[in-house]
Amino acid sequence: MRRWTWLRRVIPAGMGGLLALSAVASSTVELRTVPEVSTPPLVGFSFSPWAVSWASGQTPTQALGTLLERLHPDVVRLPVYWSEVEPSPGQFDFTTLDDLLATVTDYDQTAQRPARVLLVVGARNINYPELRLPGWLSASAGEHLSTLYRSSAYQEYLRTSFSRLASIPILYAWQIENEPLDNVSTDRDDPVALSGRIVSAEMSLLRSIDRQHPAVVTTYNSSHLALDEKGASPLAWLYALFSGPKPAGHPSRALQLGDVLGLDVYVVTPSTPLSEDSAIERIGWKAETIEYWAQKARASGRSLWLTEMQAGPWANAPGFTTTDLVLSADLYRDRGASLVLLWGVEGWLHSDQWMRAGLRAVGILRATSDPACAFSTRHPC
Repeated sequence: MRRWTWLRRVIPAGMGGLLALSAVASSTVELRTVPEVSTPPLVGFSFSPWAVSWASGQTPTQALGTLLERLHPDVVRLPVYWSEVEPSPGQFDFTTLDDLLATVTDYDQTAQRPARVLLVVGARNINYPELRLPGWLSASAGEHLSTLYRSSAYQEYLRTSFSRLASIPILYAWQIENEPLDNVSTDRDDPVALSGRIVSAEMSLLRSIDRQHPAVVTTYNSSHLALDEKGASPLAWLYALFSGPKPAGHPSRALQLGDVLGLDVYVVTPSTPLSEDSAIERIGWKAETIEYWAQKARASGRSLWLTEMQAGPWANAPGFTTTDLVLSADLYRDRGASLVLLWGVEGWLHSDQWMRAGLRAVGILRATSDPACAFSTRHPC
């Protein structure tokens, strides 16, 4: 009954027999069998030096070191910002990234649970403003993104980054751009979504350099399973014309482009769909969508990663709580994702309350309440 009540709000009245049949069919879909996961997911976090600048008084390397020692991640996602690694045309400087990689390597020397890194390469990269272009680019070059992405300068940034970093011992995987198929809020007025053709070309460039490590393509998805099902159907174009909540993100396309599907999962943001419902309800709905896409990924011979699991409030949307974080970990844990990366952990550095909740969430994701089990691969759990 709950599913049908919700669908009546989503689908406008008077859409005709075809849409009525579609609504009824969706209303009868039962929750699918939980995908089999032989072990708890790997757990880690995203880390951006840009976030540290306002989240704590530490330097980026100090902040990363603190988070490594407290959270003992399996994987850390780090950005390879074009604006940082190529400060002037043709002159590459990876010093900032090298310092972060050295911090992880140093931590691994004594860690019972060594960490590896997922590197995000692309102008579309993590943290606002989402699109990071070097200051030396001419204004005209930055105006036409589709042309810029095909330029020799951009291709050299990609090629140099892939070639230089492919052989580092702690590399776990690559990420091609960040939510490249999606239009997201930036400091620009024009759309920033990339075509699948551009993403595919970047994947081919990577594969010409490194065939050993998997590459993930990320996106976000809808707030409710019914919307994701409609977005994945042949009638997706028609549902997009309706008023009210619509399918969001591009998980079907991202699934086909990458070796791994990465979902970015948020429940309280400045533009949260279905915000009249509680965060608790939306966390439950998100858990269903994670399970749905995990099965889609497995059917395609791929894995599902939660590349961003909301683990803190947005600066301009503070409604996400520590209770929401712990509940998210509990409900997302066994839905079929093989890697879960927490988003927003830089903000925990100056909050004991959030750090405690974060530690609890990590333990839940690793399916144990024993800290020795949560943070060690050697403890006899």
